[in-house]
Amino acid sequence: MVLNGSPPSEELLRWQVEESDHVIAVDGGWHALRHANLLPDVVIGDFDSFQERDCVEKDFPGVLLHHADNQDNTDFEKACDWLACNIQTQYLTILGGLGNRSDHFLSNLFNSIKADTSWILSFEDDREWIRRITPSTPLVLSGRKGATISILPLVECHGVHSRGLCWESKDACFSPTGSFSQSNLCETDEVKIECKQGTLLALVPKGL
Repeated sequence: MVLNGSPPSEELLRWQVEESDHVIAVDGGWHALRHANLLPDVVIGDFDSFQERDCVEKDFPGVLLHHADNQDNTDFEKACDWLACNIQTQYLTILGGLGNRSDHFLSNLFNSIKADTSWILSFEDDREWIRRITPSTPLVLSGRKGATISILPLVECHGVHSRGLCWESKDACFSPTGSFSQSNLCETDEVKIECKQGTLLALVPKGL
């Protein structure tokens, strides 16, 4: 899924498209894909940042256009709703969801709480990888010994447990106004983080 935030590098975008079964452009996310000479399977949004509808219908009839002008939801929410109804997915990787406007970046993180909790959902750009953790999607991180990792709660979380970190959490309670784990370290090449209730974000910068 390509959002209209800070565009990913062409290298990252091409790699993710090659690894994906479906590609969704969320409104202006279309431009990043076309800049790399790539096409999505579907464009979703209110189309305020996508004015190429007529040209796409003419030149790329295989691209589905789903116009959703409900202003009560963000385009990211609309895309997640469409995805849940139309495609069976296990992994959702979001590009263009970080950086650029802070309000959009933060709303993307908050809205990730609402997305299907069975999805292994992550945000990625060229500097950072952010993985959502829910009770049904624990994180297993391999080959990152020595890397910095922060574990931040989006809501109150219970039963937070980690294995392989310098400062471990054992059946802990994390909350935005209470405890969380910032700038922890991966002590082993396999790290596991899980929670029994709530939604966490694990943030890992790329490179050691």
